Amino acid sequence: MPSKKTKDKPKLRPSNIGFDDVVGHKQIKKRLASIIRIIHDPKKLEAFDIPMPKGALLYGPPSVGKSMLAKAFVKEAGLKYIEISGSKLFELDYIKEVYDIASRQAPSVVILEDIDVKGFIQGAVTNVSFSDIAKVIESVDAMVFTIATSETLEDVDPVLTAPQKLDFLIEVEKLDKDARKFFIERILKKPHDPKINIDRIVRYITGMSAMELERLGRMAALNVIEEDKKWITEEILIEQINIIKYGHKIETQMVKNLEEELKMTAYHEAAHAVLSTILLPHIKIEQVTISRRSKMLGFVSYNAEDEMSNITKEELFHDTCVLLAGRMSKIKKAGETKMDSGAVNDLSQASLNVYAAITNLGMDKELGLINIESIALLDSYFLSPQIEKRFLHWMHAARTRTEMLVDEYWDKIEKLALQLIEKEIVEEEELLKIVGKVNVSYPIPESL
Repeated sequence: MPSKKTKDKPKLRPSNIGFDDVVGHKQIKKRLASIIRIIHDPKKLEAFDIPMPKGALLYGPPSVGKSMLAKAFVKEAGLKYIEISGSKLFELDYIKEVYDIASRQAPSVVILEDIDVKGFIQGAVTNVSFSDIAKVIESVDAMVFTIATSETLEDVDPVLTAPQKLDFLIEVEKLDKDARKFFIERILKKPHDPKINIDRIVRYITGMSAMELERLGRMAALNVIEEDKKWITEEILIEQINIIKYGHKIETQMVKNLEEELKMTAYHEAAHAVLSTILLPHIKIEQVTISRRSKMLGFVSYNAEDEMSNITKEELFHDTCVLLAGRMSKIKKAGETKMDSGAVNDLSQASLNVYAAITNLGMDKELGLINIESIALLDSYFLSPQIEKRFLHWMHAARTRTEMLVDEYWDKIEKLALQLIEKEIVEEEELLKIVGKVNVSYPIPESL
């Protein structure tokens, strides 16, 4: 790690941010509070004959509050801290000086901000030297607790998360409901329509970062001023949310054959939504729209809180059918000759689903419990004919099932499509009324 002198003298300082100042993240604050108790009562470690832990890594996507949580930890622990960030993370002499000062004024905290940052050293892109930082942490005898932040765990060298370095690995996920509600309530301190449904807006902003929510408030206010309106309305908020998530609306003159395009998009998205509601009812849909935007041409917006992390074979097959439903619906409405490129992303994801099921997830009935990722490094043609055969069989089975379901629920698909053509957007409540209660189960084909 390159070393150089710096004119900035590191200095310990108190934090003015506590846990009450960090919205949401209840479980993480609870975990951090338990670590503070260990620091304040080291005798509890004696019974287990283990040394005092030296640090924690907070990792997760940008703008979810990792830095605020680190500083809140400092205040709640009643300590002072020094923060090292940016180019200072590449200066070994500076890092050593920080830990020397922190050691002499221990107990204290050192915060290593964004240790997955990359820098240019002698014209080449390089990582922070994790091994050098690990040696510095390990060499400190005094009670200096290190809190590092990073976007992912994978980008941090295991040398830094080994025992007696960053002992606690804590994932900071996207903003929870309480945090999102806090941001919306802060936005609504500006002039706004009192009839705004806060819970509805909170659902719509699932998955958005703090930075995006700050932008939402600013853009909503600017829209009111720009359009010379009275106050922020629910429609303004939802439109700005959709712009942030999906891009700006495409002007009608930019689309040829607009009326026919919108009609086909309506049937495409309606089929996705209806089959998703029937086959994957646990994944909630926020809205279905045929509003064309710069990032996509019509879409079904799912609640990001319902994303599946451990998918079953049945769910994967049903998801594949949902992905194929848009293409099948347009074929039923307009015929094979009117097939267009609009389903390319759906087909890509459906193909990946099936290939993963067969080759990596051990879900195929004939090929059995295999995972060929490591084998492919030795033999890239391993089982190729069998994989191709089973891949085509899965895709055929999915298409056959999707065609059957599109035919069976065509009246609901058409009703939703007509609503989309008329209104442009249909929300969850109205969608559920159109689909109604469906108490039929659809087991996957036995041949799979």
